[in-house]
This record gives sequence, structure tokens and C-alpha cells, in this order.
Amino acid sequence: MSNTRLNRMSSLNQIVDLDRYPLDRLDLPEGEALIGRCRRSLTQTGACQLHGFVRPEAVTRLVAEADSLRPSSHRTDDTHNVYFEPIDDEPAAGDVQRRLQRSAKFTVGHDRIGPHSPLRLLYQTDEMTAFVAGALGVAELYRDADPAGALSFAIFERGDELGWHFDRSEFAVTLMLQPSPAGGSYQYVQDLRSPHDENRDAVADVLDGDQASVVTLHNRPGTLSLFRGRYSIHRVTPNQSDTPRINAVLAYAQIRDHRLNAVTRELFYGSPA
Repeated sequence: MSNTRLNRMSSLNQIVDLDRYPLDRLDLPEGEALIGRCRRSLTQTGACQLHGFVRPEAVTRLVAEADSLRPSSHRTDDTHNVYFEPIDDEPAAGDVQRRLQRSAKFTVGHDRIGPHSPLRLLYQTDEMTAFVAGALGVAELYRDADPAGALSFAIFERGDELGWHFDRSEFAVTLMLQPSPAGGSYQYVQDLRSPHDENRDAVADVLDGDQASVVTLHNRPGTLSLFRGRYSIHRVTPNQSDTPRINAVLAYAQIRDHRLNAVTRELFYGSPA
């Protein structure tokens, strides 16, 4: 192993518990077992949670970093539909395409995260990208090219939430840093729609409060979550405490130079370009 790789693995090991999650040994049995575990969880439940993925010391640093960047964050408190798309004037008033959801939080974009941040160092390693690709079972995966949305901190203060929605991407990768002791729960309904059926009646039922199929994920600090959100509707419930809920979002795409659409970028980062 070259000195450069040794130094990179040493830095990565200070962030990720490589004994439990061998990103540096994905081609060995222990790495293949990790990939297999993630794929099974995603197939069966639509989500995969890896508790203790990031070491406690790195979590502490990242919480402090997010807190220090809070003054330069972008504040979102707006409404959107579940598709993050412009609202068509034609559907009837009761159509789910016109049902508005509230999202409110502070976001620190990629362009404001320092070069020595553990989050940036993790995101920029090829080992992390290869792991996410393997876990998702995709042949090609690239770090996102959006200058703000590629990597970000999300900070939910009391009353903040993320309304019900479907992701525009196939999957999401998030890192829980500081859960809220009350509220701030991640909830979803697996495969509520499909490529061939929007299932709008069932979507309306969820928006009306039907909890029959809702799954709640209970995250702990340092938990990495992989989630297939294009067809599984999901939300973050309102934070009901004075402790901010803080998580990080690591964005990947199956095409090079992917960027957010104008609606999403304007909503969460304050810039349409």
C-alpha cells in the first residue's frame, strides 16, 4: 500500500469505524458481507441504517462545525407539493399535486463547508463512493456536482420540519449527527408509488393522516442511512424540543455533473442557478 493511501486510510479511520464498516476492504469477505447486508435491508424495507458508522469524536466535531456555520446558513420556511415540482393549474383543488406541505430548516451548503471538515473528507474519498455504489447495487456512481447541494448540513430548530415528499433522485444518503429528543422523527411509507402508478389516492390518505403503513426510523448520533425515496414518500416530523436536530446529506448521482432542479435548489439553498 502506498504512503498516500496509508495516509488517506488513516484519516478515514478517524472518521469511520473501519472495524465495523470496512470501506477499505470492500473486495474482501468482510466488505462483501457489509454490501450484502445493506442490499438486503434496502430490498426488504427500502432503508438501511448503519449505527455507529461515524466515530463519536468525529460526530462531536461535526455538530460543533454545523453550529458554527449556523449564522451563514440559508433559512427555508416555505411550502411545496410532494413532488417538488411547479403546481399545475389544471388539476382539481383536491388533487395531491396541489396539496402543499411545509418545510422549514436551516441549510449549510457544500460551498460553505471547509476543506478540512471531516464531512468533506469523508464525502471526497473514493472508498465512500464505492461503498455507496455497492450498497445500492449500481454500476456507476458519482459525487454530485451541485455547488451547494452536493454536501450539506440540515439544522432543524423547534417547530422545523420537512414535509411529506418524494425525492427526485433514486436514493438518499444521510448522516445523523444530533437527533431531537422530542419530535424530529424520520417517517416513510415504502413504495407508495411506482414507475407505472402514481397511486394518488394512497398518497392523499397519507397526507390526510393515515398512519397504517408509516415506518418511523429512530436514528442515533453517527448513524449513516441509505434510503430509496423516489417511490417511498417520507418526511421529518416537527422538532418539539429546543435541541436542534442536525444531520448531513451526502448527494450522489448515476450521471456525471448532476445538479438540483431550480425548484429544489431555490427552496433549500436560496439560489435558482
